[in-house]
Amino acid sequence: MKQSFAYMRGVLAGLAPASLVSSVTLMIPMIHGTSPLETRRISRDFQGALPEIEPVAFVARIIRDGLEIMHYPEYKRLNDLSDEYLVSQIALAKAVPDDVWIRNGFVPLGDWQTVP
Repeated sequence: MKQSFAYMRGVLAGLAPASLVSSVTLMIPMIHGTSPLETRRISRDFQGALPEIEPVAFVARIIRDGLEIMHYPEYKRLNDLSDEYLVSQIALAKAVPDDVWIRNGFVPLGDWQTVP
């Protein structure tokens, strides 16, 4: 298969080819509980991809960054909590500004939506 020079230059520079851009739907809470009660869930579509290894830790880091930038009430205490807790809190995920998602490789394609 013949590749263009621009494509090969991008690969050598460590850039992903444009054809590998994908979209992902992020669901919060990311971890399903075993509670008999039905929990509320939200989702949002992003252009980007979650890492295959430790996606929960990756999203938790984005939430921590967003809370710190927004000076969210008690963000210092929240930063010390577990990754699993952070990715299960709808209010915390919604508080993260779009520029933090974008800086971490997730371009929002819409708003947060309630999952039926």
